[in-house]
Amino acid sequence: MKKVSKCGRPCGKIKTDKIEVCLKPSIKNQFMELLRKEGKQASPEICNMIINYIHSKGGDIDV
Repeated sequence: MKKVSKCGRPCGKIKTDKIEVCLKPSIKNQFMELLRKEGKQASPEICNMIINYIHSKGGDIDV
């Protein structure tokens, strides 16, 4: 019998929709400040960076 989780992701489910990135606070702060000046948010920009990286390596991705 599978263990039932009382909160969050159900047991046995793999985390697939998020990536955690660890940065030094100084790098994060500078990145966030530059994004704020451009009126942008981090998640869409990082997503675009990942998509561009995949394309640059010859990968194909559905967006």
